[in-house]
Amino acid sequence: MPDRLPQEVKNLLERKRAWHRAQAAAPLQEKVRVLLELQRQDLPLIAQQRPLRPWERPWDVTP
Repeated sequence: MPDRLPQEVKNLLERKRAWHRAQAAAPLQEKVRVLLELQRQDLPLIAQQRPLRPWERPWDVTP
């Protein structure tokens, strides 16, 4: 990392790297759970701006 970056930015970037490492190491079920949760959060926001395209409509996968 360049020495010109403030310490807060260095800390933020390191936390981001650690989060990405943890996500990469997570089991597949956890990765899918996170993906579905992010879709549940994002799709309503997209739908407010424009109609969802056919491939953007989520499958009902809740038990």
